[in-house]
Amino acid sequence: MALTIDINGDAGESYGRWTLGDDASFLPHVSSVNIACGYHGGDPSTMRQTVRIAKAAGIAIGAHPAFPDLMGFGRRMMTIAPEEMADATLFQIGALAAIAKTEGMTLSHVKPHGAFYKACSIDMALSKAIGAAVASYDPSLFLVLLAGPGADAAEAAGARVAREAFIDLDYDDGGLVIERVPTPRDPSVVAQRAVRAVKEGKLSRLDGSDMDLAVSTLCLHGDRSNSADVARVVKETLLAKGIAVAPLK
Repeated sequence: MALTIDINGDAGESYGRWTLGDDASFLPHVSSVNIACGYHGGDPSTMRQTVRIAKAAGIAIGAHPAFPDLMGFGRRMMTIAPEEMADATLFQIGALAAIAKTEGMTLSHVKPHGAFYKACSIDMALSKAIGAAVASYDPSLFLVLLAGPGADAAEAAGARVAREAFIDLDYDDGGLVIERVPTPRDPSVVAQRAVRAVKEGKLSRLDGSDMDLAVSTLCLHGDRSNSADVARVVKETLLAKGIAVAPLK
């Protein structure tokens, strides 16, 4: 059976007069986009513009909810009650869903952003609350989470979970290493990580050791100076290796 993988990309993170990334160049090389919903980046007009770019590119769209941390771009850990964060997640999903509807688009997934995402991988009460909230809103939506106990907890709470690996970020013994400031990545190295993740179910940690994983989506970030080149090379390499790139199903 032919191998197929989703490539999801974080985008739509510009805000007001501040521009981050080149979404128009980046998005055609992924199959799904996670659109910022105003808490860590993005604003209503940027959300609409990103939905339009995604529609033109023929890719799936999803909400990218975050902790309420514009100043820190959602990458600072915050302590928020699980129920309160579930409400904040639904608030952000609803904002994007309304804009998407007026553009003839519907959401396919939800993916927490930054520190919120990492918190969902270590706080089982939080991951359960988010899983239950997404399932109560629309059980057909995928909830994209890091493969591991957090994803299992959200799934047990009723969410349709898609497990993810990051090919343009590093891992250490404590899990995913969140970058405070994004740096350029070698496209060929990222592409080879993608192929290995899909074909072998493995990624290497910073210390050189391997970690096993079983995933249905790979993440790329749109806020690097060379994000579009990285995404293009990753997609071209996967296709050349006989791996189809398509949204989650």
